[in-house]
Parts: sequence; structure tokens; C-alpha cells
Amino acid sequence: MYEYTEKIRYFINKPRKQHILLKDVKYWNQLCSSLDVIEDSDLAIKAYLDRDFSQDDGGKYLRIYGLLQAMFLQQDAVEHLCESLGFSSDLTMYPKLKEIRDIRNDSVGHPTKRNKHKAYHFISRITIQKSGFQLVSYDKDGKLSFKDIIVQDLVNEQKECLSEILEKVINILEKEEKEHKEKFKMEKIETIFKHLPFYISNVFEHIGESKPKQLGVMHIKIIKEKILDKFRNSLNDRGLEIDTYDSIKDIYELLEYPLSELELFFDESKIEKEKIINHKTAYIFAFFIGKKLKKLEEIAKEMDDDYSN
Repeated sequence: MYEYTEKIRYFINKPRKQHILLKDVKYWNQLCSSLDVIEDSDLAIKAYLDRDFSQDDGGKYLRIYGLLQAMFLQQDAVEHLCESLGFSSDLTMYPKLKEIRDIRNDSVGHPTKRNKHKAYHFISRITIQKSGFQLVSYDKDGKLSFKDIIVQDLVNEQKECLSEILEKVINILEKEEKEHKEKFKMEKIETIFKHLPFYISNVFEHIGESKPKQLGVMHIKIIKEKILDKFRNSLNDRGLEIDTYDSIKDIYELLEYPLSELELFFDESKIEKEKIINHKTAYIFAFFIGKKLKKLEEIAKEMDDDYSN
């Protein structure tokens, strides 16, 4: 099971998919819980198969109870995983799985009154072995019946069914990811930054005393509109937002102050005492802005490479 859950974790932890899933926290938590329980219950099932069986009757019952409950939990976890991802419940409709659930309910789930007095069950103590046990049942008319339960058969059947379901889940997630990348792989976010050196050089140029400050304001606004706003819009087109990536969110937050201060610095309509920064500080801010935008360009290139691949 671990192989399947790891592949599912790989897809759901991709920033775009995780961002979508986190919009509904209750289903995100259900998804995380389901993945953990699939793995944990698998450990319990393997422990039953790999370890020596108890010799005392109490220990035997405890092992059987634990095994069947672990298998029941694992089925629930797979079903709830599919539900949390919005996949059809048809994925989990397997007759063999229902049969295993019925065995669990009859033997250790609700043995003393099944289906509103339709049947009554118990495990025959003298038949309990590691390989299985005999389930004794009475129907509502008092008719007696016996059923041999083979543990290894139940485990094999469940593993086969659940593996098939989880493979389908992985295939759906993989297909979604591929289709999304195909849609945007020819749209390069990196091209947004092709004029970045020109914009930054003009900001530096107009910090000087002899240059008209209005052009400095214009290039700050161009940086905001032609780079930062366009980058944000490109992410939105892909179903992403600025805060989908911590690295992008940090850059946007860090740029807010120096951009607004430079815009104020270049605004000649403001009287001198309203201008907080001097020319040297303006140069430092411009340098910082250029460095952070260059980092944003590197991130854009990495995203383009990811979509191309």
C-alpha cells in the first residue's frame, strides 16, 4: 500500500493541486487522514501475517479482532480518500470488498444482532488458528450454519481490490496533471521579464538630480503593471495565486514597500518634507527591486521548465 500512497502524496502535494484541495479544509484533512490510515492499517495486517500467533484464547481473539478491524478501516480509508478527491464512489464498488466487510461485521463488528434480528453469530473458539476460524451463525428462524474463514484469502482479495482502486486514483491524478501542463506548456511566463533590464536601468537613470522624475514614476508603474500584475495574472490563469508558493508571496510582500517609496520619491507633486528617502536610499531600493525581480524571473523559468516537461 505504501507505494500507492506515496505516489498519491506526490500529486496532491504539488503546489497547484494542493492549493485547490486546501480550499476545502475538511476534505483536505479527510484526505490526509485517509492516507495515514491506509498505511497504518497495512502495518497492522502485515504484523498479523508476519508474527507468531498467540497461544492463549484471549490473545487469539484479540489478534482476529484486530486483523478484521484493520481490514475494515483500510477499506473505509480508501473509500474516504476517493471521496475527498471528488472521485466517483463507483471506484470502490467491489463485491469481494463487501464480502470482507460482511465477514468482519458478522464475526467481530455486530455479531450478537445483525440486520435487525435477521442473524446472530459467534466465532468458534476451538477453531481459531492463525490461518483462520469457523464462524457459527443462526438465522432468525434458528437455522444453524457454519462458515470457514481463511485469513490469507481475505488479505489477498482485499489487497488486490484496493491496489486496483489506488492505481485508478493515481492514473486520474496523473492525467489531470498532464492535461493541465499540456494546456499551458507553450505559454512561457519567463517572457514577462524580457524587458526587465531596460525598466530597471531607467529607474536608476532617473534617480539622478538632472533627470525628469516623471519618467521614473512611469517606469515604477510599468514594473508593477507589466511584470508584477502580468505575473499574477499568469498564475491565476493556471489556477494558482501569489500565496500558492511561499517564495513568490515573500517577493511580492518585500517589493511592496520599496516600490511605493520610489514612487513617492519620483513624484514631484509632493513637497520635499513628505519624501522620506534620499537619492542614496533610492539607489539601494532600486537595486533591491532589481534583485528580487530577477529571482522572480528564475522562478518563472523553473515553472516553464516544469510545464514543458
